[in-house]
Amino acid sequence: MNPVGSAVIDLVEAAYDLEPSESEWLPRLMQAGLPVFDRGMTVAGVVYNRPSKGGPVTLHQFYVASGPPEFPEQYTEAARMLPVDVVRDLLRPGMVETLSERSKRHPGAFAEIGKHFSQGRDALDFTALDPNGQGVHIVVQLPEVTKIAGRSRDRWQMLAAHVSAGHRLRRSIVAPKSKERAKSSLPHDAEAVLEPKRFEVTDAAGHAKADGMAAELRNAAIQAHRARNCLRGDEPLKALEIWKALVRGRWSLVDWFDTDGKRFVLAVPNPPDVSDPRGLTERETQVVTYASFGHSNKFIAYQLGISKARVSMLLSSSMRKLHVRTTAQLVKKVRDFRGLGATRANENDRN
Repeated sequence: MNPVGSAVIDLVEAAYDLEPSESEWLPRLMQAGLPVFDRGMTVAGVVYNRPSKGGPVTLHQFYVASGPPEFPEQYTEAARMLPVDVVRDLLRPGMVETLSERSKRHPGAFAEIGKHFSQGRDALDFTALDPNGQGVHIVVQLPEVTKIAGRSRDRWQMLAAHVSAGHRLRRSIVAPKSKERAKSSLPHDAEAVLEPKRFEVTDAAGHAKADGMAAELRNAAIQAHRARNCLRGDEPLKALEIWKALVRGRWSLVDWFDTDGKRFVLAVPNPPDVSDPRGLTERETQVVTYASFGHSNKFIAYQLGISKARVSMLLSSSMRKLHVRTTAQLVKKVRDFRGLGATRANENDRN
């Protein structure tokens, strides 16, 4: 089940590609990742909305990269036959499990879903869901009932973090919503432009002008460059580990070409869409939101591009502000706050 080969980085690059139209992005993403996902059976992607305040899941776009063309109808019918709360739980944020693993919480779901699919005895379910409820579900049908090993699960979740960040980025740039984004004079409202040789910041705006940010962005750009060039062929999994989904919980790094065709790297604001009126900082809110989804400290650090120690510190400060003593109490308090979206989270111990 371990993703191997340079296609791992192809998939990450496709997630951040701003060139495709809204309808083309999912097909290109799935084709780039097909060597990673393919097990000789169905491989398909679904763009969906899981409202953070509850209610039915809405399916927006299907793409079958491999397998029978009737898969979208099979998927839709399976979702229609299950209770709304079961579908929401199976498509909850940022989890990577096999269907058989997920169905332990809902014993009848595995059998019901199996009635609607012609291939495989199990499936890898890969949900790249943003806190605001917008996400991508990738389904990989498997020939045997499968349990994902811990290390392999970590790698799949890292890929999910990039797909989620890339999906969020293009929604804000290519198909902006009504919510206003902070404007800058730089391309795509970026807050920094880096030249592609030494990765020095040549122009900055907003948060990128703060002390120490130029050095942090430069280091992140160098790591992404190593992942995309030096490591992608021989050490793709190491490449995946060093290319974090965000930089300091705020920026995604994307390529941009000027009118002369010269390449630059942009640091574009792309923080998760979370809010909390109870006095938490933006970074604290991000961390406790992901903790409420059952994510480990290690995975939260990867998603936000901060250190694991920083995640622990932010959780501790959030506990003090919200007058709770344990992470479990903090998670319950966050789940009860509708603005962050109630969800059933994995109760496993956080690393």
